[in-house]
Amino acid sequence: MMMDCINKRNKLCALFIAFFMLYITDLNAQKQETNGLPPEAMAWTVSTMEPWPPDKYKSLKEAMIDNNFFPSLVFRGGLFPKFEYHFNRDSLRLTNDPLPPSPFDYKRNHFQQMFAHYQFLKSLDDMVYRKVMLADPRNFKYSIWQLPSTIIKPESIDVSKDQVKIDLKATVTAPNEIDPIIKFIPDRRYWTSTFAADVKFNQNRSSANWHKGELNNMNIYTNTNTTYNYARNKVSLTNTLITTFTLVNSPNDTLRKYTIGTDELRLNSLLGLKAIKNWNYSVSGEFITSMGNKYIANTNNKQTAFLAPFTFNAGVGMTYAVNPKFKKPNRSLNLSVSIDPLSFNYKYSRDTTINLPAFFPKDADGNYVHKLKTFGSRVVMTQNVRFNKNMTLYSRLNYFTNYERIECEFENKLDIILNKYFSTTVHVFLRYDDGVVKKEGSDTFLQINEIFAFGFGYRW
Repeated sequence: MMMDCINKRNKLCALFIAFFMLYITDLNAQKQETNGLPPEAMAWTVSTMEPWPPDKYKSLKEAMIDNNFFPSLVFRGGLFPKFEYHFNRDSLRLTNDPLPPSPFDYKRNHFQQMFAHYQFLKSLDDMVYRKVMLADPRNFKYSIWQLPSTIIKPESIDVSKDQVKIDLKATVTAPNEIDPIIKFIPDRRYWTSTFAADVKFNQNRSSANWHKGELNNMNIYTNTNTTYNYARNKVSLTNTLITTFTLVNSPNDTLRKYTIGTDELRLNSLLGLKAIKNWNYSVSGEFITSMGNKYIANTNNKQTAFLAPFTFNAGVGMTYAVNPKFKKPNRSLNLSVSIDPLSFNYKYSRDTTINLPAFFPKDADGNYVHKLKTFGSRVVMTQNVRFNKNMTLYSRLNYFTNYERIECEFENKLDIILNKYFSTTVHVFLRYDDGVVKKEGSDTFLQINEIFAFGFGYRW
């Protein structure tokens, strides 16, 4: 009970202190210095014939702040009541103009026009200013004529005239004051490189009681293509390294389960000097060899081995190179044809136990040689056609003759890219060599090797 009385007493004390502070604040606000009233406001106060009730606009005086809805405490004059004389036959009377429509009619009537919102705020500001000025002009401490002269006053523009003149000032910057634009010129690359690798496989496996016979077959195909080229002014150098390796199971071979299929490492270099248009003087060199030991089925005799045999060819001539531009995107053609009227071919096998009749002729004594030197002419054509983003055809033709023997290779590889990592490859290799002994059961010098594979691919 006592605590409730104490709480009530504390609340009454707080309320009394609040009212007292509000009273003191109001007294301080009403204090004015005699010499602080502007003369224009003093004249208006003297000319007021009927004083307004002192507390009629007290709430408005307390709420006077500088914003769009309340006038500032600066006397700017104007807004005096207007008087007009109206004459008629009956009487002469003095009347006041009616007040303009209330600015709140804007909201009520939804009056729509350009700058209507700003006109509404201006009307509201004028209305409040008039009420304050008529009620108690002593609220104005300053006059607009007492403001500093450096203040920029707005000037009205008469838009009723045909032409409106507006003062403009143009500033011109001297050219030497503007920093020049720094052009970014990247370093020219004279060496370029590319790399492509494929690992593909196929498998076929059946049970022992398969109605068409048991079949177990698995092939692995790998291919890499690396280029490292140089071009500057009239000099160009092209280097290409190609490796092809296939591993297949051999069900007909009783000595081993797997054997090597296609096995080749090919390194080609071409040095060119610009002649005219698309023709270059060229010097070419090529090195070809096997990479692993490949055995004849059911024997321990080697068909090929590393550097057994290997072939080196060098030639001097001219090269025609063209790289046309196509309107369709992702389509390109790179064609190069080298004609070497003078060419040197050297073939050697470091292992004499391989199948020499497949690569070398016989000597005068009837024995197969393991090294061969010949001079002749050579034509090499390489072509890389990109039909679209997902299909590329690589072709290579190598023709050499010493006018007694012909060796020709025609290789075609079609790559169908399925997505970023998977692709399908069709590889067809044709070879013609009339300087070797025909194999038993075959009456032609044309040799064919075909590979169809699906798997992974990577390129950069």
